[in-house]
Amino acid sequence: MPPHILPSPPPFGATQFAIWFFFFFAGAAAVFIAVPWCLYAGFKKRNWIPALAVASGFLTSLSEPMLDLLGHLRWANNLPTAFSNFGIDIPLLIPPCYGAFFGLEAYFVYYLLKKGITVTQCYMAFAVGGLTDAIMETVGLNLNIYEYYGLQPYTLLKFPYWWGFINGAAIFTVGFLHWWLVPKLKGRQMAWILLFSPAGMMMCYFTAGWPHILSINSNLPDWAKWIFATITMVACVGVVRFLASFAAVPEPVHNWTFPRMFYYRVLTPGARARLDARMAVRPSAELTSTPTSTPVN
Repeated sequence: MPPHILPSPPPFGATQFAIWFFFFFAGAAAVFIAVPWCLYAGFKKRNWIPALAVASGFLTSLSEPMLDLLGHLRWANNLPTAFSNFGIDIPLLIPPCYGAFFGLEAYFVYYLLKKGITVTQCYMAFAVGGLTDAIMETVGLNLNIYEYYGLQPYTLLKFPYWWGFINGAAIFTVGFLHWWLVPKLKGRQMAWILLFSPAGMMMCYFTAGWPHILSINSNLPDWAKWIFATITMVACVGVVRFLASFAAVPEPVHNWTFPRMFYYRVLTPGARARLDARMAVRPSAELTSTPTSTPVN
């Protein structure tokens, strides 16, 4: 093994309660609940975007072993395994976790961009994705499901927050790809959506993540690794700002706050409509300059 990478699996395990609790908490519950909605949207409304987005998230999970190796993550030695690569056993919880974050969460960013959000509100959407990731991972880390090892700057309660920045920016990037490309796709071309999540995630990781990833796998002193981690976090914000310069509307359509955006994702359609009415500034058609595409449900 390279000198900065520890062997996998590690010499620790998780309890059976922790394994199955985190399996559902990390994304499986959200995906299981969302599947009927995805099928309803597809068969009843001919809107297959949600189902394809979730499937794209599942496909993106194939990149997990590479990220674990480069980012220094090890899974407990008694987790049910979905697949193996890079000498790492990837647990069963990872495909539905990616379906939730790089499928459903990215679809939510797409939904917001279609509704019309400003640059500041794009930052909110980025922060919602990053904080959701941080909450989920903090639970898993403290249940002993996995660990980050080696120097991990900006760690709180075992979670290194540079991961929250890059995952939040990657989710936003995938949502942006939906906003930009879905209007251009017709019929069978919609199958290209399956590639949006893996492509968008890697675009962000290798645009913003390389300073930190290279530094933690090098012999640089610790102080330099902290600097490069900071550069990566700033670059993640820069990625969101760059994409927002294309997708954001100039004036707010809705008066979003961070708490509203955070819990809006779990509201029923009726509750969303009522909140939309309360937040509305003026009809979105007067402000939105985004391309026309299949209605989001």
